Amino acid sequence: MKKVLSAFISILMFFSVNTMGNANDSGAPGISVAEFWMCKLNAGQTMNDVRKLTKIVEEYSESIDGKAGQWIFTPFSGDMTPGTFVLMTVWPDFEEMGKGFQGWFAEGAGDKGMAIFSKAATCWQRNFATIEEQFDTMD
Repeated sequence: MKKVLSAFISILMFFSVNTMGNANDSGAPGISVAEFWMCKLNAGQTMNDVRKLTKIVEEYSESIDGKAGQWIFTPFSGDMTPGTFVLMTVWPDFEEMGKGFQGWFAEGAGDKGMAIFSKAATCWQRNFATIEEQFDTMD
């Protein structure tokens, strides 16, 4: 599973490098930035323990009037190592990401959330990428 997730992120990163350069020069719409944590649940922990973190991130984002979203990806086909997941946080731009990181990491607002996350899961990789929306017919 680690290989599948690593390959997915590597491909995403490869394509995002070109996108980031072009999009930031042109101010193209539909470009967001994302952070990916590739993780596995620790013994005795469940996805509900990870969801405690997502609730704290949501509350933090609201407290700073931040614009962000968070998703949990869990495999349901292929190499399905039990307890493996990807946690993704997305911001509409680098400014919002920086605003969120400043308080969360630099000023300690995320200390409680990161302690919960560290207890719930062990992550072997963390990456960043840009996301270029091509279409969305889910509404």
